[in-house]
Amino acid sequence: MTETVLDRISRLDMALLKASSATIALEIWCEENGLGAPPVRLRVQVEQKDEAPLPVIAAGIFKANEPLRYRHVTMFCGDLAVAHAGNWYSPERLTPEMTRKLDTTTVPFGRVVGPFSISRETLENIRLWNENTLPPPSASVIRNTAIVKRADCTPVSVVEETFTGVLLNF
Repeated sequence: MTETVLDRISRLDMALLKASSATIALEIWCEENGLGAPPVRLRVQVEQKDEAPLPVIAAGIFKANEPLRYRHVTMFCGDLAVAHAGNWYSPERLTPEMTRKLDTTTVPFGRVVGPFSISRETLENIRLWNENTLPPPSASVIRNTAIVKRADCTPVSVVEETFTGVLLNF
């Protein structure tokens, strides 16, 4: 039986929701579906954007006076822009080396904080593409807002990720 586009979106959505790291989930997805040559390693392009307000749904996760940093990235598998992500993180809850990497490199957030044995708590999951036709590669198909936590359950970040149609075009 042929997989429909809506089935494919559901499969991608479940892979993202089950994962402790969107970076790792996307690398596996891209490799398993032939979107990149194995082993797939995502790269990010850090975009200089004005700091965005923390999503309302994430209010109260950080202390009112706690300094937050904002990092906006586009995630790539090869030349394919597979996701756009806004990331609000607390440098006080990371190691100095992790903060330095986030401030000065293009290493994906999930890789930087991986030593914390992170987990995710999804706050919001929205399917943005509900047609049974392939979306344009740049179309937004799924948006997730999540809290990224250390193994001790301390939140370190709030992420808002939008995944693109190119992930379905195989």
